[in-house]
Amino acid sequence: MSNIVTGWIKAFLVLLLLSPVLVSAHHGRGEFFGGQMHEIEGEVAAILWRNPHVMVTVQSEGPDGTEVLWQLEGSDAGTLARRGLTDEHIKVGDLVRAVGRKSDRRAHWLATAHILLPNGTEMIFGRDEPRWSGDYIGGDQGAETMPIQDSVEPGGIFRVWIRDTGGTPYDVLESPPLTPEALSAYESYDPLRDDPVLDCVIPGMPRVMTVVGSRPIEFRRQRDDILLHSENFNLTRIIHMTGEGDANEESVSPLGYSQGQWDGNTLIVTTTRISWHFFDLPPLIGIPQSQDIEIVERFVLNEDEDKLVYNFWANDPVNFTAPIEKENFMTWDWQPGEVLRTDNCIDYVDVP
Repeated sequence: MSNIVTGWIKAFLVLLLLSPVLVSAHHGRGEFFGGQMHEIEGEVAAILWRNPHVMVTVQSEGPDGTEVLWQLEGSDAGTLARRGLTDEHIKVGDLVRAVGRKSDRRAHWLATAHILLPNGTEMIFGRDEPRWSGDYIGGDQGAETMPIQDSVEPGGIFRVWIRDTGGTPYDVLESPPLTPEALSAYESYDPLRDDPVLDCVIPGMPRVMTVVGSRPIEFRRQRDDILLHSENFNLTRIIHMTGEGDANEESVSPLGYSQGQWDGNTLIVTTTRISWHFFDLPPLIGIPQSQDIEIVERFVLNEDEDKLVYNFWANDPVNFTAPIEKENFMTWDWQPGEVLRTDNCIDYVDVP
């Protein structure tokens, strides 16, 4: 049998094995927080460089000598590109060394931190210092630089904002104020089984704002209103600024109906008429959400106009016993020249 045919058969078998597990790749990263750092060595068997998570499969040898397929999960392709990492750096057949935080939910699954390539170059998937090599891509030093353009000079809130720290904040909230029914549903929710985004269902509010990682947002003017575009699922919200109309007469939708007003340098956005079924405000994931929910966001621009603080408040009289509020939930920075990329959700089962 030719080497080409053998290679095709091997690739097909690897992808066939991956299909049942890669469907679970659209999820939060809480499963890795308590895990230990784990190092492996082996041959790259498959690469899926796509959104919402890059996946590299490494065929390694277990303690008993049997072959083990490790799944190395990275963040989205857009975030990695901003750190200088693309699929041009790694290929199937490479013998690599890798380290990452081990999942506490799934065997042989790592949140990728570092990969050492055969040529001695180290890929750093987060913002850590190099682990093995002085020749590296990624980390803080690996982030791409963009030329400053006149179109992105300071303009108040109307420009692109990105979270420079990366990741999504996960402050501890031990006892969310929920009704007994909502608490029961929240405790039984399994993000690897019950999350609609597993099937590439585009989410709504508040998830499109609160589970964004390092994906940027952009504010634009549209006549009297404001457009808020997020790289997260390529969604655009309309913030109605005229104060005209009755929100209660608007149709429900996953993003809801948003009305805004200015308070000095703060844009206050109140959103109602939301049809998305889950309240996701990390670390609260999978709380049931009714169409009676009201969400108030405050985007606070600092005096230097280079930081945008995000404050969050919500109340759902059906599922909450008190409002849920987080001040300073996250901060976006203005980085001259930053642009939005596409972030299309691609079902990992649909392997070409």
